[in-house]
Amino acid sequence: MADEEAKDEKEGEAGATPDGAAEVKPSKMKKLLLFGGIPVLLVLLVGTPIVIMTMGNEKPEVPQAEKDMAQQENGLVAEGFEDEELYEEDEEPLGALYPMQTFVVNLSDGGYLRCQLQIEFTERDVPRRFYAKLVPIRDGLINILANQKREDLSIEKGRGILKREVQDFINESLRKEQVKSIYFTQFVVQ
Repeated sequence: MADEEAKDEKEGEAGATPDGAAEVKPSKMKKLLLFGGIPVLLVLLVGTPIVIMTMGNEKPEVPQAEKDMAQQENGLVAEGFEDEELYEEDEEPLGALYPMQTFVVNLSDGGYLRCQLQIEFTERDVPRRFYAKLVPIRDGLINILANQKREDLSIEKGRGILKREVQDFINESLRKEQVKSIYFTQFVVQ
């Protein structure tokens, strides 16, 4: 009986709980797993979705011939570099087109002008210099448009002169002859 009491005391020193079950102290291995495992688990939980998303964005390369066939079947025609083959001998391909925001200005003799224009460049790409000078170019175009008279803009010849003025101003701003033509896509005088 004394042996059983000594055994019970040892178990009590090991840490008895109120319900009589013995409490076991965590070993060093359990501490290592606890403190080392949490960061590893976090890395896996956060890193795995990132890796999956980045690798999932890669699309297999489709050969150009297959792309062309798919476009022809869908009734779509590719725009761009192949357009040059569609032109006749005396025709030139369009250059890059840049749509300007709508202009609404008061005219010099009363009334107003609302217009939208597109700039065609000589090259297939819009020059970088144009983007850098876009704000001063827009300001200059507002001044040019505001100095027009209603009667001049009501005839085709007046609009042609205005197109030439706009083209010359932009080329002067870019310091190169890079603007090929100006197109009005909206033009209202009141």
